[in-house]
Amino acid sequence: MHRLIDSYLTFFVFFIWIGAASAQASKVSLDTEFSLRVGQTVTIEDEGLVIKFKAVLEDSRCPVNAVCVWAGNGKAELEVIEIAGQNKTVLLNTEDKPKEIALKGHELKLIALNPPRIDGVSISSGDYAVTLYVKKK
Repeated sequence: MHRLIDSYLTFFVFFIWIGAASAQASKVSLDTEFSLRVGQTVTIEDEGLVIKFKAVLEDSRCPVNAVCVWAGNGKAELEVIEIAGQNKTVLLNTEDKPKEIALKGHELKLIALNPPRIDGVSISSGDYAVTLYVKKK
């Protein structure tokens, strides 16, 4: 009986440790580039901002193995939650405007959308990641 309790206790502690480790990984500082995969959320330390990468709404970027007359555009949908609880949906682009947006005393900028497109290869929504940058205005 004690072995069973010890096993459950060890299992429980392990998952608390994993949860704490992943919670720490979801915080970033200002003036630092960071990446999010679709569905991931990050907190900007000491700034009262939470950013979630919701989806890629458009991906017409020129494939890396093609020659294009236009670079194309990638459009990312983000949700920004301020500490006051206000939610704002933000659409940022790789080539079109806006590439960055002003948020109460901060600027959020889309640096990159990955992976790059390859002609003939489809990208599933879960494979996308954005690289973002937040700074004070």
